[in-house]
Amino acid sequence: MKTKFRITLILLTVLFAACKEEEDMMPPMAIDPDTAEKVSIDRFSAEAGTLFIRDGSNGLPGANEPINFDQGPFITQGLGPGGEVVKYYNFDVQPLTSAPIYALFREGASTPVSGQLNIVDVIPGDDDYNDFWHVHKVTVPSDYVANSVTSVQEIMEMSYPVEKTDIVVNCPVVPEGSTASMRFTSGEPKNLIRGWYNGKVIFYFTFEEKKLTVTPPASGHPDVPVSDILVTFNINPGMEGGGPPSGFVTEGESMQTHNVVQTIPTDAGYSPLWDVDVYDNADFNMVYNWTTAMNANQLASGVALVNCPVVSVEEGNLPSDPDMAEEVSVDRFSENFGNLFVRDGANGFPEANAPIDFDQAPFITKGLGPSGEKIQYYNFDVMPLKSAPIFVLFRAGENTPVEGQLNIVDVIPGDEEYSDFWHVHKVTVPAYYRANTVTSLAELTAMNYPAERTNLIVNCPVVPKGSTASLRLNPENTNGLIRGWYKDKVVYYFDFSEKQLLVELPEEGHPDVPVSDILVTFNINPGMEGGGPPSGFVTEGGSMQTHNVVETIPSDAGYSPLWDVNVYDNADFDMVNNWTTAMNANLLASGVALVNCPVVSVQ
Repeated sequence: MKTKFRITLILLTVLFAACKEEEDMMPPMAIDPDTAEKVSIDRFSAEAGTLFIRDGSNGLPGANEPINFDQGPFITQGLGPGGEVVKYYNFDVQPLTSAPIYALFREGASTPVSGQLNIVDVIPGDDDYNDFWHVHKVTVPSDYVANSVTSVQEIMEMSYPVEKTDIVVNCPVVPEGSTASMRFTSGEPKNLIRGWYNGKVIFYFTFEEKKLTVTPPASGHPDVPVSDILVTFNINPGMEGGGPPSGFVTEGESMQTHNVVQTIPTDAGYSPLWDVDVYDNADFNMVYNWTTAMNANQLASGVALVNCPVVSVEEGNLPSDPDMAEEVSVDRFSENFGNLFVRDGANGFPEANAPIDFDQAPFITKGLGPSGEKIQYYNFDVMPLKSAPIFVLFRAGENTPVEGQLNIVDVIPGDEEYSDFWHVHKVTVPAYYRANTVTSLAELTAMNYPAERTNLIVNCPVVPKGSTASLRLNPENTNGLIRGWYKDKVVYYFDFSEKQLLVELPEEGHPDVPVSDILVTFNINPGMEGGGPPSGFVTEGGSMQTHNVVETIPSDAGYSPLWDVNVYDNADFDMVNNWTTAMNANLLASGVALVNCPVVSVQ
């Protein structure tokens, strides 16, 4: 009897122990995230913050108060490696080693358990916290109920299989109600996502602009991939108040910094964890892409690792290379432009955009000065009295044009209101302006740069590339072609500076070009068949010497290369040898045309 009682007791004990073990292996009851307790988050405490620590005067939100990351100092506009305009959030300094996040999958499933919140074991302010999480795949039974497990401790107690993946995700934990509305791709979630931390609910953003893959180490958690960023501050580090507290240097009052990231999300090596290097703010104006940033004077490297996901990349207003830019086709002999010189198939004038040799007839003429001097002048055809605008760019505070910047015009031969004579407009651009960033009047207008109408007019005929006009009155004046911008394309023009042309400015519009007189005579007088310009100027037999007489030469106060043409009778050719004798000749016509004829030689 005793023996039977003992056996029964032993069986009951074993059965009770088995039931207790089965009870211990049962997962906890599912918790409703909507009613669960929420964690208080403080990213600006001394324990959590590095760049952003609340001090009572900087206005950073209190513990667990919502944070608007769409305002400064949490959103920055910088530059991409190719000069793109980028925007990125700043979630402060982060460690290199990732922290674990646990995603639960039922046996045999390829997607996480629906409704189950991911699980973490650290929050901002905890040791080993990181916005960058190394994803661990937890396999749970097929009958697992979502949110039965709400802590890492429970995962371990249940002995669920855990697989370390090769994925790192960027999910900053923030207070409930926080906002960061920008994402690089339209498919990324912008709202807060909930997770579990020790049985309580947390909230986090997710940034998926680039999939981050790593090689998991044998033990521990992998390092986060890193890319470089070069930044500059209003006060250089090492000086009083220097570095981050002084803020980034920006273009004027705008948000645009010249902080340059090495990579953007479309690049293979992109990572939102940036290794910060600092360059001298004296080089701010010369920096507009990664190459120029690398050429700046570097003050410090490896200053910090910061979480700055790029959320916007737009084409930057980059400098154009005139050597690579499209060139404008110019035709000075078209019916739309030419007056004295119109190509007709028989006169041999160069085709559209073909180089013109202005050092040969009929474009170079030998005439006489007011006192009988032997002169030479070019003939660039009839021009209007009204000048056209040309825009010359100066950086603020400087008295010489931006080095390397081409001047900008908005009309070329054949366009209405074109003139070889340009009214100079001085455009003031910011100190950080880069040469040839602006290449058209439309861009100048859009940028709203201040433009001052000067009282200066210049004589710069626009011609096809390769054209030549080798003579200049002053040897120091350039006789080669100069390049300019016309609607983002390159034009070529000569510059004749034998006399500075100063004018009175009208209240609005562009000033008239100063005018001087010239008296000429033709082989056949105007009014007769074939007479006037088609018959050519009368010359001294066998030579190029005409008796066309100009009223002024460049050394005279009233000189202008825009000549008002008057015609005298060719019967008086022999008696004309200066301005006085020309004025005594029989005048056949006055004010026939205004022609651009810069004097390039006086003997």
